[in-house]
Amino acid sequence: MTVAERVTRRVVEPAAVRFFQWRGDFVASLMRPDTKADPYPLYASLRRAGLVRSPLGPWASASHATATTVLRDQRFSTSPRHQDGYRPPSYPAGDPRAELPAADMLMMDPPDHTRLRRLVSVAFSARTVAGLEPWIRHETGRLLAPLDAAAGFDIIEALAYPLPIAVISHLLGVPADDQASFRAWGNEVATTIDGTAAGAESQTRAAELALTAYLRELADERRVHPDESLLSALVAAEQEGDKLTTQEVVSTALLILVAGFVTTVNLIGNGTVALLGEQANWQRLTQEPALVPAAVEEMLRYDSPVQLTSRFATEDIEVGDTLIPRGATVIVAIGGANRDPGVFDEPDRFKIDRPDASRHLSFSFGIHHCLGSALARLEGRIATEELTRRYPNLELAATPVRNRLLVLRGYDSIPVRVGRDIAA
Repeated sequence: MTVAERVTRRVVEPAAVRFFQWRGDFVASLMRPDTKADPYPLYASLRRAGLVRSPLGPWASASHATATTVLRDQRFSTSPRHQDGYRPPSYPAGDPRAELPAADMLMMDPPDHTRLRRLVSVAFSARTVAGLEPWIRHETGRLLAPLDAAAGFDIIEALAYPLPIAVISHLLGVPADDQASFRAWGNEVATTIDGTAAGAESQTRAAELALTAYLRELADERRVHPDESLLSALVAAEQEGDKLTTQEVVSTALLILVAGFVTTVNLIGNGTVALLGEQANWQRLTQEPALVPAAVEEMLRYDSPVQLTSRFATEDIEVGDTLIPRGATVIVAIGGANRDPGVFDEPDRFKIDRPDASRHLSFSFGIHHCLGSALARLEGRIATEELTRRYPNLELAATPVRNRLLVLRGYDSIPVRVGRDIAA
């Protein structure tokens, strides 16, 4: 990075953001601490304004209809190479990241995206995901069992964080001796999906390097010695003579980790806080466990684990009465679309039996609909079933502590009291 680029990033850009925050601009206001704490009033203002352009460049919308249109239209790409002024990342010689495809599946356009998704979807079939339920339930019980005698615990530390990383380690066949390192690297790398995250870049780069090299070695090992893991399934995935390259396997494994780790942490954490916010909801689920799948959909809608996504116009595109020019960025406020009163009755209320909660966009929409959505739902359902079954009188012990992220909205800490009558 040149001196001019450093000055621009560290001085000019923050000053511009502060100026437009003062002017009330939506995109600039996203970075405000109060917005990160509660973005929903800002989303409501944006929804009333329609599809608007920020002086900082991007267009933005919090309308469910507009979000659905943009996410479904393949002329809006997830690949930043369509963005004005885009420059691809560069890596030094010998850096294992330089060997990976220029984009992972999340940022690919057809036909490359179509080919890769077709091959990878074999490893995420309904049968494969359903087959994981006994293992995930056992792991959930293993994590919670030591807490049954405790007066309270932290939901994030006890379950929401360790369960998803355990599931991903199990899926990818990470040996037990390596899981501590894998977890540390994964935690560091996963937050890179949040463009508002501020952290030590050198530490993140080191984690990316270590994780990429590790997955490359593990993929090579699975080619020689296959097992029952998802990584082996990706290595073996083949249709009509087409196979994934080692680089594609590694890139996909990285995507599974990044997209499936913190997002599931947030699903469990955000959802539990929403449930405990009104004790009657918790009590009802203890008595009517059949409602848990519907409650998980409402958890996803009410406080989405991923709040924002973006698309890039590959040509001039009309959205309603608005012309989006080629190369423009459109920010889709998923969290705002999920509370659109034109779609959801009383959208700011958390209702575990909401009949249309599944119309949420928390797993995106269109060709980039989350491939792991069934697995995330399964983890959320099992976590909620086990918590409500084991701790019927669970309640918040203190105010939960939000993380400092916006795109990946979640909690760092959720202290709870167990209460009486712990189930066996």
